[in-house]
Amino acid sequence: MSLEEMKSKIICECGSKTVIEAEEILRATDLPYKKAKKLVTGCNKTCCRRPLMALFQMIEFGEIDYEEIDFLIDQMNAN
Repeated sequence: MSLEEMKSKIICECGSKTVIEAEEILRATDLPYKKAKKLVTGCNKTCCRRPLMALFQMIEFGEIDYEEIDFLIDQMNAN
């Protein structure tokens, strides 16, 4: 899968946001994870917690591993 395909994958069905859209939202806020997550998902569910939390932490540390995010999304969708 190409980098562009990974970035355009839906990270959470609740908000219908892609990985790149979620990344833009998370970069634009200084809110803690719980509140920033709600900006992306529009809900309080924990359905997409693992990929979103990983993306949030990667942004904080300055390096994003899109392959890991892709893997976490696939794991989440397999359940």
